[in-house]
Amino acid sequence: MPRAFREEERVVIRERLLSAGRELFSRYGLRKTTVEDITRAAGIAKGTFYLFFPSKEALYGEVLLSVIPEMVERLLSRSFGRTMDVREALILYQKELVRLIEEDELVRAITADRGSWKDLFAADWNEYRRRGMEALRPLVDSIRAAQARGEMVEGDPGELVQLLGLIKILPLYKDQISPELYPRLVDRVAQVIADGLTCPARRKG
Repeated sequence: MPRAFREEERVVIRERLLSAGRELFSRYGLRKTTVEDITRAAGIAKGTFYLFFPSKEALYGEVLLSVIPEMVERLLSRSFGRTMDVREALILYQKELVRLIEEDELVRAITADRGSWKDLFAADWNEYRRRGMEALRPLVDSIRAAQARGEMVEGDPGELVQLLGLIKILPLYKDQISPELYPRLVDRVAQVIADGLTCPARRKG
């Protein structure tokens, strides 16, 4: 039976598990990563793993939630943080999201491995959704502020966040698109979505 750990030890072990999980999920995805892979990389016994997480899916969810705040901070600082023009900010946000998927292995793995979400969230979808939306609150607040100023269309900000994420499809199929066409498609999709979210509000104004 695994021994009890002091609080300081628990903090260290949890961080090691999150670090190992982030690296392995980035490289192999959820399905191909085993609990044995994770515990070996973290330097702990397999039985110890289950004192912290009930499954590798639970760890995957924690890893995902741990990267959302830093991801949102980067996206906002390089979009709404650079311009007061909401349409331009929305375009920058989407293009930065594409760049993030292209550059960050974990974000790309999470985006590509859509089947894993069903396994991940099946047990407690509402809790993960709540925590995910809490992490996205700075972006939601930016959208609400733009709506209050009459610069964006009305609607649930959470749904608009999902709409901005539609551009994530493009980097997943980048190798199937000609190099000359790909950047033009990214620009065009970002502009079309930004126009759809801002032009009706501007005409109404």
